[in-house]
Amino acid sequence: MHRWKLALLMLGLLALVLPIAACDDDDDEVSGPGGSQPLVSEITASQEIVAQGGTVNISVNAAGENLVYLWTADAGSFQDASASSTVWTAPDQPGVYLLTVTVRGSGNLTASASIAIGVEIGLQLTASADTLVIAHKSTIAAVSVGSGLVYSWTASAGTLTQVTPDTVVWKAPDTVPFGGATVQVVVVNAAGDTRSASIGITVLPYTPTDEPSYKGVAYCSGCHLDIYDTWENTSHAQAVQTLQAIGQGNNNDCLICHTVGSEGLDANPALNNGGFDDIPIMALWGVQCENCHGPGSEHPSNGMPFLPVTIDASLCGICHNGPHHPTYSEWQESAHGHSTELTDPLGLTFCQKCHNGTYAYHYLNDPTAFANPASVDSVTALACAICHNMHGTDNHVELRAAASTDAHLPDGTVVSLGGEGRLCMACHNGRRGPADIQDQLTEGDEHFGPHHSDQADMLVGTGAYEDVAPGFPFASTSHVTIENACVTCHMQAEEDDPVYTGHGFEPRLDACTQCHGPVTSFSEVGATEDYDGNGVIQGVQLEVEGLLTILYDAILDASDSPAHRAALVANFGTAIGDITISTLAQRKAAYNYFFVEYDGSRGVHNALYAIQLLQQSTLSLAPKQLARATLLLK
Repeated sequence: MHRWKLALLMLGLLALVLPIAACDDDDDEVSGPGGSQPLVSEITASQEIVAQGGTVNISVNAAGENLVYLWTADAGSFQDASASSTVWTAPDQPGVYLLTVTVRGSGNLTASASIAIGVEIGLQLTASADTLVIAHKSTIAAVSVGSGLVYSWTASAGTLTQVTPDTVVWKAPDTVPFGGATVQVVVVNAAGDTRSASIGITVLPYTPTDEPSYKGVAYCSGCHLDIYDTWENTSHAQAVQTLQAIGQGNNNDCLICHTVGSEGLDANPALNNGGFDDIPIMALWGVQCENCHGPGSEHPSNGMPFLPVTIDASLCGICHNGPHHPTYSEWQESAHGHSTELTDPLGLTFCQKCHNGTYAYHYLNDPTAFANPASVDSVTALACAICHNMHGTDNHVELRAAASTDAHLPDGTVVSLGGEGRLCMACHNGRRGPADIQDQLTEGDEHFGPHHSDQADMLVGTGAYEDVAPGFPFASTSHVTIENACVTCHMQAEEDDPVYTGHGFEPRLDACTQCHGPVTSFSEVGATEDYDGNGVIQGVQLEVEGLLTILYDAILDASDSPAHRAALVANFGTAIGDITISTLAQRKAAYNYFFVEYDGSRGVHNALYAIQLLQQSTLSLAPKQLARATLLLK
């Protein structure tokens, strides 16, 4: 028993002794000169324990003539201290208080009696909403007075957040709890006294008021379980957990992109149609089917056999954009972002696998099994979904299968190195096998040389016309052995630009400095010798540039007539493939000229192979052109 409650018991016993002046007989009034003493027989109280600030109805039974009453107490206040029945308001401080009534009769004779009332912690709960929809919130406040109060909150369902000593935010559960929910608080004061209070809250189901409405991934998984199983392991599926890991799990500015319904295809945050902004339940966590395909209530209703499907980059750009995550804006500036402008994607059907996003993602899913379309009726740029499978893969960042399978180059070379760079190699190659090259050399071709962007062939050190120097041991650098090859250098993170995502695909110097030391431009990556014979050892790119110029001049100078030379000067790219203008020897050397030119790296991808091809091709036409150069033999 608490000390003050024991005191309350003792005072209660003492209060039974009524101090009565000149008492000769307990059953009769005491008489004296000019009057008689009143008889006080009982004090009654509506309760003997009251909350702080609470009230007690109290009265006294007394007998006598001309009685006058006066109530007093250690603390608190009386509604009417001169009435036989009154209301006492307890003080804010817990403890035991003695309430005394003095009754005066005729002749000014008095009698008194007392009663002890205990005052303990007062407690009351209020809620900002006592009826609310699942997953919504109510603020619960405890109204209590005392010193050193400690609060302990619990709930029968839902979750408690933003807990302060006397308030808590309660979030309703994602489903309607049987019998509703109760929030309870227990308060303990400095003396160890406790009091508890609870409040009941009614939880209602959510019904969208607007259509179309969102259903959540569980609705889709019933039929599309195979896609669900792969999506479940993607970063999109874990989008909210990603926020929670950095302490932003309740940041609404972030949640609009990390949940269903606020952003995405046909999303309208103004509608009450079951998105996370209307009903913040766990079932709508993550970037789900409906973010990209639209509200599920449309499927399979309204005569639609399936929901819209788009691989347009602007859909991804809704969220993957801006200073926080500028993937889309970087892509827009890239050649991939302008791929439909570079060629005519509605042209040759065998160009579609790399130039038309409508077909390219099928190709990158399985390059060896892809079949060219019979005809082409739609065009899409090389957007996000071409390289990334939003439904999930076993590869890093959901890259398509070509990123984890051997790349097959046009001359039959199988590339098992290069990691994720093999995805790039599937398209970035010269498209010419040995038979194709030989046909060009003997028959000519208006599109002479390898296909543009033959970076994979150059990186590996294969695919050029090596018979320009029969028996020569062409060498290769080791850039293909770099982890993830193309990706490592063209999507390199930068310390001074932490939000850069690499989707501009421009090579980054930061990737070079790890091996080549501090350089401020690619041209500073130095050569070891003077390979173009200009008397100066320069950067690799400048040496290769010099060799390209020398080979170009050598090809022109090998013309069999001034007219043919003039034709080559006027339109080198087309005229060199015309067998009536160029010689076989010129075409052999020119194939390697274009091989290095179309790679675009000026030796960075494979300095040894590029330099040797240019030198040996030049030697096949004009040996004296490199008389002062250091020949790269191995």
